[in-house]
Amino acid sequence: MIETLYFQINNLAAYSLIISAILVIKDRKRIRGAYAIIGFMSCVFLYLVIDFVTYPVLKWIFVLGPFLLPFSFWMMARTFFNDEPYANKRALIYVLTTSFVYYILYLLGNFSYWTKASAIAGRALSIFFIILAMIETQSGKPTDLDDQRIRLRKYFTYFIGLVVFITTLSELGLSKDEQELPKLVQRSAILLLNTLFIGINFSIKSFLFDSRKKNAEVNNPDLIDKIQRFMIEQEFYRKEKLTIGQLAEALEEQEYKTRRVINQEMGYRNFTDFINSYRIREATDLLKDRTKSKLTILEIAYKIGFNSIGPFNRTFKQATGFTPTDYRKKHMNS
Repeated sequence: MIETLYFQINNLAAYSLIISAILVIKDRKRIRGAYAIIGFMSCVFLYLVIDFVTYPVLKWIFVLGPFLLPFSFWMMARTFFNDEPYANKRALIYVLTTSFVYYILYLLGNFSYWTKASAIAGRALSIFFIILAMIETQSGKPTDLDDQRIRLRKYFTYFIGLVVFITTLSELGLSKDEQELPKLVQRSAILLLNTLFIGINFSIKSFLFDSRKKNAEVNNPDLIDKIQRFMIEQEFYRKEKLTIGQLAEALEEQEYKTRRVINQEMGYRNFTDFINSYRIREATDLLKDRTKSKLTILEIAYKIGFNSIGPFNRTFKQATGFTPTDYRKKHMNS
């Protein structure tokens, strides 16, 4: 009975993934990290159907899905929860490198001498990517201003991570017969998650995955003015490792209210972007000022609140399209 129920749930889960992928593809322009989500869904789908593939060449292709499942989970978390996702070229290098490593381990597993070692190495690599995803989920939480995304960090990602983690551990230590019940629970969880995902996408009121900047409705103009005056007049953005809690305390306002105003009424998804907007504004003024031409790029970075040159260069180029050096040359020569 368990076997029959397993196949039914497995098939329903596979079909639900197809529906979810179609929804993501259809709305890829508004869904944050759409391609990473599609990649993860594709790996889960291949994982569900790999047992039904018998043709050797096709199996060699389909097996890449189970291989890359933990990796794709990390990439999805990295893309969705980090407002500075990897460039496409860098992401592609990671995909190709990880695929190559897994295939090498798969080949080594065919030799009896390497079977156990390659299996342990493969599981260890999978657990490594799951841990990376968990770290990614939590690392940006202190600066996140989006209440929905904060809740999503806590529930949604950990649910998926638990499913992947249990899968990795069960397949490492259980015999084929002992895996029936855990896999039934796993397939049921995948089906439940996809049903929830489909429901979210059909819900007009849900913006969990919406990457578009919402139309800000200003309900607290006095607080917005207070924040802006405080940041500009007191140059509070120059403070290193500034947190939303410190800003709220200085403003003598509640933290949750300050966070919601900056997010929902001023249009910033995370606190770092909010702070950096003031820092880059001052940096551009300093770089255009001929009387400040003796200031080095590093001195400017320190002056406006960055503690190293690397983050400053990346943030400046992302905001202006130029490196600080090129920006200064452009305006000094004009």
